[in-house]
Amino acid sequence: MRFSTFVLGVVLLGLTACGHSRPIPTLPASHGQLSWAMDEYLNPRPHSPPVYRGVLAPRRNTDPSVSVTAEEAPAIFAEATRVLAGKPTEEQVRQAQADLGAACAQADLIQACDFLREEFGPPVGYWRVVHEFPHEVYRQKTLAMVVVEFIVGTNGRPRAIRLVESATDALDEATLKTVASMRFHPATLAGHPIEINYTIKRDTVSSEMDLTPEQELAWGMTRAKAFPDSIEAWGHLARAMARDRAEDPGYEEALRRLNTLSPEYWWSATELAWLYAKAGRHDEAAPLAQRGRRGARDNAYVLETSALVAFHQGRCQQAVQEQQEAITKLPAKWPREEQERFQRVLTDYQRQCETAPTPASH
Repeated sequence: MRFSTFVLGVVLLGLTACGHSRPIPTLPASHGQLSWAMDEYLNPRPHSPPVYRGVLAPRRNTDPSVSVTAEEAPAIFAEATRVLAGKPTEEQVRQAQADLGAACAQADLIQACDFLREEFGPPVGYWRVVHEFPHEVYRQKTLAMVVVEFIVGTNGRPRAIRLVESATDALDEATLKTVASMRFHPATLAGHPIEINYTIKRDTVSSEMDLTPEQELAWGMTRAKAFPDSIEAWGHLARAMARDRAEDPGYEEALRRLNTLSPEYWWSATELAWLYAKAGRHDEAAPLAQRGRRGARDNAYVLETSALVAFHQGRCQQAVQEQQEAITKLPAKWPREEQERFQRVLTDYQRQCETAPTPASH
C-alpha cells in the first residue's frame, strides 16, 4: 500500500528535503519537463515521485474574494502584517491572510507573496490509524487511486472531507476512515493557527508493477476522463504529456484544464504561457506568465517565459533583464546546451532591442 500526503507543494509528515540529491535533466526534453526538473532541483525531495503522485497544485480558492488594487496593496500589506505581529483573534488572522493573498495575487505585491511563503508553517500530522487496503487488490494487480480533499482546522482535525477520485467501495472506505482518524498540529501564518486545504492520495501501485511511461500516460488519460474536476488527474496527465507528448494538441488542453482548476499553480500557468507565446498569442500569455513568476520566480524557465512574453509585447528592457536573471538562475551543473541556448536568446534580445525604435515622447 502506498500512502502519500501532499499540501501546497510541501511534503509533510516528517519528510524533509535536507541531504537529498539534486536531479539534472537529460536532453532532449520539453520546456514543461525542464521547468519541472528545475523545480525539483531547487526543491529536492526525498525521491522524485512518479507523475501520477507528483502533482502539488493548490485548490482553487472558494472563499469570498477580497479586491485589492496596486495602489491599495502597500497599505493593506502594512496593516495585515501589523495585525499579525500582535495578538489577533482567529477572525483577524483570516482577514489578514485574505488581504495578503489578494495583495499578492491581484496587485502582484512581491512583499505580500514573500510574506505568505516565508511566514507559512505547514500542518504536521502526529496521529493516524491507517486502514489497509484489502490484500486482494495487490494480488490482482489492480490499478487504482483514491484522492480525498479536506480542511485541516485550527484545532488540527479534518473537516469538510470530500472524495475527489474514487475506486472501489472498499478502497474508498479505507481511505476515508484513515483521513477521519488523522490529527495535526495546525498550519500557521506568522505563528498563528490557520485553516488549510489538504489532499491525501492513496494508490495501489506496488513495486512489482513498475509502470512504463506508456502505462502512466494511459492511466492519466483514464483518470482525467473519469474525474474531470480532479486537479490531481489533470496534473498527472499534463506531466505525463510534458514528458512524452509535448507536441500533441492534447497537452495544451491538459494544461488549460489544470490551470482552470488551479489558477495560481505556477507550473501550468507558465507552460500554458509558453505555448501561447510560441503561437503568437501574447496577450493571452501575459497574465499567465505573471502568475508563474509570482509562484516560482527563482525558476529559470519561469523567468525565460516571462522574458519571451515581454519581448513580443515590446517591453524590451524587461525582456533583457529577465533573460539575464534567468541565466544567473541556471545551476552550474545544468546541461551545457541549455545554458548556451539561454545565452543565444539573450544576445538576440539585446541585438533587436538596440535597433528597436524608441517610443515617441508626449
